[in-house]
Amino acid sequence: MSRDDKESKKEQLVKKIVEEKGEDAIPILIKLLYDEDSEVREIAAEALFRLGEPAKEALYKELKRLWEEGIEEDDITVLYIVDLLGDFGEKRAKDIFYSILSKFTIEEAILVIYEALAKIGEGTKLLDVLEYMLLEDGDRTRYGDLVAMVLSYIDHPRSMEILKRAYFKEEFKGEIREYILRAMKNLIDRNPSYMTRIGKDILEEMERLKWS
Repeated sequence: MSRDDKESKKEQLVKKIVEEKGEDAIPILIKLLYDEDSEVREIAAEALFRLGEPAKEALYKELKRLWEEGIEEDDITVLYIVDLLGDFGEKRAKDIFYSILSKFTIEEAILVIYEALAKIGEGTKLLDVLEYMLLEDGDRTRYGDLVAMVLSYIDHPRSMEILKRAYFKEEFKGEIREYILRAMKNLIDRNPSYMTRIGKDILEEMERLKWS
C-alpha cells in the first residue's frame, strides 16, 4: 500500500470515528493513546483533535491525573496529550508543561513540550534556549527542523532573526533548510511585517518551494 493510500485510509477511519461515535468515543480514544502501535496512537490523536472542546477537557483531566500520580521518565503517551493540548491552546496546562520538562531526557521530546508552550503564548521565555539549540548546540543538525518549527509559533522579531541566522549556516541543507524556510513563512503568515526582516534571496527561495 502506497503512502497516499495509507493516508487516505487513515483519514477515512478518523472521519468515521468522529461522525459515527462523536463525543462518546473520547474515553476509548484516550486509552488508545497508550497503544503500542504508533499508527493507532496517531489515529486516536487526530480523532481527538477533531472532536474539539469536549476532547480538550478530557485530555486536560487526563494530564492532571498523570501529573498527580507521577509521570514516568520519557513517557511517550504524555507527549501525545501535551501536543494535543498545545494545539487546543489550553493555557491551564502551562504549569504542568513546565513541571514535566524535567521528566524527559531526549531533546526531541523536550521540543514537543516547548512547541506546546509556544502555542499557548509562552514562547518568548524559550528564545534563549531555542537560539542555543539551533545555532550552537553540537547536535543542532539532528533536531534543527524541530527547533525551527517551535520558533515558527513564537510571534517575536527575535524568532525571525534566529531563523535567518540558521538559514545562512552551511550545515543546514536539504530538508532542514526547507523546515527553516517553512518556519519563516509561518511567521510571515502570522505577521507580514516580518517580511522586511529577510532578504530578497530568502523570499525567492520560499516562492520556489511553493508550499500549499
